[in-house]
Amino acid sequence: MYISRRSINEQIYKNSFSWRILEDCESTTGYIIREEKLLYSNVAGSFDGIAKEGERIAKGSKVATVYKNHVDPKIQEAIKRINERIADINNNQAKNDIFSEDLQKLEKQISNKINEVINISYDHKSAKLFQIKEDINKILDKKLIISGEKGASGQNLEALKKEKENYENQLRSSKVDLITEVSGILSYNIDGMEQILVPEKINEFKPSDFQSLDNINFNSKTEGKVGQPVAKIIDNFEWYIGFLMDAKKIYPLKVGDKVNVRFKDIKNTVVDASVYYISSEEKGKAVVVLSSNKYIDSMHEIRKVNIDIIKQAYSGFKIPVSAVRVQNGKTGVYIIKDRVARFREIEILFKNNDFAIVKENNLNDNGLLLYDEVITKSNNIEEGKLIR
Repeated sequence: MYISRRSINEQIYKNSFSWRILEDCESTTGYIIREEKLLYSNVAGSFDGIAKEGERIAKGSKVATVYKNHVDPKIQEAIKRINERIADINNNQAKNDIFSEDLQKLEKQISNKINEVINISYDHKSAKLFQIKEDINKILDKKLIISGEKGASGQNLEALKKEKENYENQLRSSKVDLITEVSGILSYNIDGMEQILVPEKINEFKPSDFQSLDNINFNSKTEGKVGQPVAKIIDNFEWYIGFLMDAKKIYPLKVGDKVNVRFKDIKNTVVDASVYYISSEEKGKAVVVLSSNKYIDSMHEIRKVNIDIIKQAYSGFKIPVSAVRVQNGKTGVYIIKDRVARFREIEILFKNNDFAIVKENNLNDNGLLLYDEVITKSNNIEEGKLIR
């Protein structure tokens, strides 16, 4: 029996399939869980962050300053200028080797002038002493400038340090420095979850806990209020991510299984993780928590994320599910070969509602090949039917 060109066009769609990867994954909203040490302000006043957001901080580092009262900006500006001048002097001193020949010449000139003073004393020519003294003072000034002990301001290094100390003493009574007791990544984003979404509480999480998180605004600002946290140190070596999932879709996952997580909000970054915790079911939902030690840039800024949980990825020939047929108890597809429909057996590795991933098997003479054209839709296709 032949099928007319009209009926073929209506019922059959030819498609060259390709080698692809199909993921068994679930899209959801996740919440980052990590160890976070809060830093508190014990005084009221203006807050000045010294370390930068996202900077790695060592234990014992000063990360911020809270000024208790109004601080005269002139004092802060004076300290800034002195610091710049001290830096210039130190830089000049570091370059002394470059000017060592000049310094040696000046030393020789001073020595010569001293010898002149001695000779004049013997010759009783005291009238020349005043001029020689002036010459020596000029040479000494040149030496001090080159060595960095005397600058344009007429102050040497020691005097500048004393002046800076005086200004700092005026400020010291008006400020409190915040020192971290742990190392990690610094963040000024305080969202209120630092003592709730913590590793120690993971085994207590329930589906109702995570449902309530959907209504929380995680945006925050740092303020220097008494008793309020103003910064935090994040342990970035290990982190967790928790999310709600339909209990039926969790299978076959179990604690200890490996999965991949795609962060849609962070350039579709994919990292591997392991299943750390699965809660009891509530109203068809369960909490799943994954753990990982993979570093992700900008992770410290995020609490709520859009993610794909990739349970498994399958590679092979990707074909539409509508093309799959069962012929004499064998699963396969129809292809077009020399304008005739031919049945080819397939082994399905994975499928969803739309597509299937089929295993490549070049050893099977009746198997599917890469450039075969698969008939994806037909109501009355059969082996040997002419396709025009």
